[in-house]
Formats: sequence, structure tokens, C-alpha cells
Amino acid sequence: MLKQCITWLAASVIAGGSLGLSADETADMIGTLGEEEYAWFVLRQGDDSNASFMEVGDQVHIEATGFVDPMEWDAQEALVISLVLEQGKLVDAKVMQLIGETTMPPLYTSQDGDVTVVLSHVESAGRELHVVGRIEGQLALQHTLESPPNASEGVPLSVRFDITAQKVEF
Repeated sequence: MLKQCITWLAASVIAGGSLGLSADETADMIGTLGEEEYAWFVLRQGDDSNASFMEVGDQVHIEATGFVDPMEWDAQEALVISLVLEQGKLVDAKVMQLIGETTMPPLYTSQDGDVTVVLSHVESAGRELHVVGRIEGQLALQHTLESPPNASEGVPLSVRFDITAQKVEF
């Protein structure tokens, strides 16, 4: 019995990174895209993170990329969120879900789609910005760079996110 408990404990730590948490509970973005459920992870390595922010005049620009594999920086099926805040209020938001290995079409985009982003928490602490919110709506499919996104070939999206972005300074 003790050997079985130790084996389960080791497997839990390796698989989830911490005890009692599933991959979905440790993901930074969780939700559905079309009929599929996803968990996306913001990857970090030291000071390098796939969630960052810059102060540009009176605005704060936040970029976050979530990957489906919690260990690998693989762009396929990644979810990209771009937010612009002004005086703590959301003034612009863009969402993309990559289909292939690059940020080139084909991809799903909020451009010409119908997407609503609602922030429920924004808190700055030094070089970190904690942002919590929800994305709901319809992403449009863009086949090529030359073609406009097509909402009729889109996919519904419902995602909640809880990310901590690191400040980018030059």
C-alpha cells in the first residue's frame, strides 16, 4: 500500500506539477473552442514569459500566448490574447487561435468576428501585472493573408483566463 501511494504521489507531481491539481486547474486559459475543450499554458523560463506587458504612453499593452502543451513552446493550436488598457479600463482586445505552426493564416481571429472580452481583475505589483477575465463570442476563419476573415466559417469561443504578465523594458 505504501509503495502504491508513493508511486501515485510521484506520478501526480510529474504530471500536474503539484499535488491535487489537474492540468486544467494549473492552466492559465481554460475553455472551449468550437466543440473542443482546451487548457492553454503560459510558458515561462526565468525572466522570459509568453505573457508580457509594455507601458506605451497612457496605455498598457498586454500580450499573452497560451500553448496546449505545458512543457513545449509549440505554436500549433496556441491561443493569443492582445489587450490594451487605458487608466485600468479595457479599450481594445484581439484574440487569435493558431491552426498551424506559425502566426500566418490559416487561423481563427477576432477580426471580423464577434468577441467580447470582460476583465474582472487587474492588479499591478512591480514588474508583474495580474489580469483575470473572460472571452466569449465567435472567431472568424482567415484562410490566407490576402483574404479577409470569414465569420460564417468561424468557431465559437468561451475562455476564462488568469494570467500574470511580466513587464518588458528597453
